[in-house]
Amino acid sequence: MTTFAEVRFAHEDGALADTFASAPELDVRVLPETSTDPEREVYVLKFGTTPPDVVAETLERDRTVETVHPMPEFDRRNLWGVTFAETAVLLAPQVTRHGGFVIDARSAAPGPEPTPRGWHEQWLLPDREALHDVWQHAREAGFSFEVVDVRQLPGADTEYPVRDALTEKQREALVVAYELGYFADPREASLADVAAELGYSASAVGGRLKRGIRALIERTLLVDRPDRPRQ
Repeated sequence: MTTFAEVRFAHEDGALADTFASAPELDVRVLPETSTDPEREVYVLKFGTTPPDVVAETLERDRTVETVHPMPEFDRRNLWGVTFAETAVLLAPQVTRHGGFVIDARSAAPGPEPTPRGWHEQWLLPDREALHDVWQHAREAGFSFEVVDVRQLPGADTEYPVRDALTEKQREALVVAYELGYFADPREASLADVAAELGYSASAVGGRLKRGIRALIERTLLVDRPDRPRQ
C-alpha cells in the first residue's frame, strides 16, 4: 500500500553537515528530478539567493563534499553539481533500496540543541514496512529522525490504483528496469542495460522512466491538489 512520508533528519556526518554548521542561514534544495534517479552520482543543489562565491567557498570546506562545480548555464537559478564523499552518511540511497523515491528534499530549520541541522524531505514508499526499514537503518546509523507526517495515499487499497496513469511504454520501461535491478542499491543494471533489453536508445528509455515516475507522483501525491498548475 503506497505510503507518503514527510520526515526530518540530521547526522553529524550527513550531507552538507559542515555547511549547515558554518552557514546556518543557507537555504538549500535538491532538484526533485535528480532526487529520484538511483543512477546519479551528482546531486544538483539550489542555493537560493546566496552569492555564488559564498556557496563555492562554503562547499569547498565541507568534508562531506567530494567535488563541486557551478552550473553557469543556469546561473539565474544558482545551481551547483555536488558529489558527496564516501564518508558522508546519506539516507536517499536507503529510500531507493527499499523501492521508494525522494520527491522533495531541502535543508531543515535548526532543531533543538544538540541536534545538528539537517534535512526536511518527502518520500514515496511502497508500504509502511519500507518506511520502518529506512527508519530503523537511520536510527542504527546514528541519525536523529522525526516522522512529521505519514499516510496511506488515496486509492492505495485497490489492486492497481495508478496503472492507468502510465502509458504502455512507460509501464514496460519501469517494469524491465525494476526486474533488471536498475533501482537496486548497489545498482545491478545500468540505463544502457535497460535500453538494450528493450531495444531502444538510452535517452528514450531514460525519458520514459522519468515521465513514468512523474505520472505516478501526480496520480498519487497530487490528487488532493486539483488547483496545482501542470508543468
